[in-house]
Amino acid sequence: MKDIKAIARKLGLTTEQLIFYGNHIAKVKAEVFTSLPRKGKLILVTAINPTKAGEGKTTSAIGIADLMNHLNYSVVLALREPSLGPVFGLKGAATGGGECIIVPEPEINLHFTGDFHAITSANNLVSAVIDNILYWNNSLAIDPNKIIWQRCLDINDRALRNVTLNLGHNIVRSEHFQITAASEIMAILSLSKNLADLEERLNDTIVAYNFQQEPIYLKELKISGSIMALLKDAIRPNLVQTKYHTPAFVHCGPFANISHGTNSLIATDLALKLADYVVTETGFGSDLGFEKFNDIINLQQEYTPACTVLVVTIRALKLHGGMSEEKLDLVDLITLQKGFDHLNKHINIIKQYNLPFVVCINKFSQDDASELKCLEEWLVAQTVSYAINTTYQNGVNADSDLVNKIIAKTREDQEYQPLFNPQTTTVTAKILTICQKIYGVEKVIFSEMAEKKLNKYNASDFRHWPVCMAKNHQTISGNNDGNDNAISVRDVKINSGAKYFIIYLSDIITLPGLNRTPNANNISLIDDKIINIK
Repeated sequence: MKDIKAIARKLGLTTEQLIFYGNHIAKVKAEVFTSLPRKGKLILVTAINPTKAGEGKTTSAIGIADLMNHLNYSVVLALREPSLGPVFGLKGAATGGGECIIVPEPEINLHFTGDFHAITSANNLVSAVIDNILYWNNSLAIDPNKIIWQRCLDINDRALRNVTLNLGHNIVRSEHFQITAASEIMAILSLSKNLADLEERLNDTIVAYNFQQEPIYLKELKISGSIMALLKDAIRPNLVQTKYHTPAFVHCGPFANISHGTNSLIATDLALKLADYVVTETGFGSDLGFEKFNDIINLQQEYTPACTVLVVTIRALKLHGGMSEEKLDLVDLITLQKGFDHLNKHINIIKQYNLPFVVCINKFSQDDASELKCLEEWLVAQTVSYAINTTYQNGVNADSDLVNKIIAKTREDQEYQPLFNPQTTTVTAKILTICQKIYGVEKVIFSEMAEKKLNKYNASDFRHWPVCMAKNHQTISGNNDGNDNAISVRDVKINSGAKYFIIYLSDIITLPGLNRTPNANNISLIDDKIINIK
């Protein structure tokens, strides 16, 4: 690793504009650059629905940025912060892999600069104060059964999904913890443009309803100052580097299956001001993070991607062609070809927005040559631009074909097409549009509770807000039963600080559990060095 001051200098940053966390991590005082104009083009990395191990979307994003940096392009990465849930759970580290990593890995994967801790503390302070008001004679007339704010923690812990709180004074209520990445504070912080915007969003957040069914806003709790004090440094982007010394902003970490799935707007905006090209990623497949990027992040068309990169692997195609996880390394051209229909659905999702794109075949070392050739022939027949990515194995010595095709796409004329007009489309119509045009389902079934809430929201002043779909990431429809023709809307929640509605589909959960053999079993501390974060 180089000293972080040297990495900062590549972006024109001075030591006065940084807050240092040792020699290799710094926070950037982004507020200094408010008036600086943007100059960069955005490269957005997404993927098809992944296998359990993932398809190397983060790895590909890092590899693309490293290759661009190696070819002397002005480039910076903008990635999400890892959550301890996956780090200790099934997927492990979220800092890339092979030659494509951001460093220092252990620090980024664990405590980093304390952003997640600050977000968790701020979120739970709100819950503590709500329950404290209930305890001390309930001056706000809060209905204990209509509290919509939830506690959170950054660990997979299924035991806390549904708990009962006994506050004393005969006050008993239900609570539903969620993972920090799904919390309202995470969503609000990652969408805030500055401290003033953050405070305004916090104050406008509905936390509960009173006995007259009137909303109670966070500002009525009179703790906005304390929350701002907890978040004053967390709002600043973190600067680190890749193994090949490419600058990387790593900031905020909303999950794409239960939140909007993109790093902070502050980090992306700053990156666009400091570099000619910005490589960022959205969580899970194009049916989740990519759709949300376009319909939430790019609502005002301020962040329209100059090129979208769709990551695909042979393994994932065979999985969606019908092969079991245990047999994905077996050569099977017939099953692979069945998976092309799945890939085509993701290609069509990108085409819905009329965006230029490149398919990135993320090559695994065990991929069979005949299967790669089969995929390439299909892409050629579909007249789809593609390239093979080997940066995991070869780092900056990989073929530059992928970068060349991405750069060429960024120079094409933009004819961006929004999925719908948010100002004239009802909340229900937005849900139906996404389900039908993105997921490809024929029937959308609304629960009685969801329908009742939607009737209220469709007539409210908030009806123009976007929707954030919370669904299972393993299939485009979100269903695990093989039924891709129907989808169920279970519940609807207003997130008035983030200024969008969360739509809960089917049986999606917001607090994961640990798998039978979690990655937490594999981490060690030897001679003051953290090792084996896979």
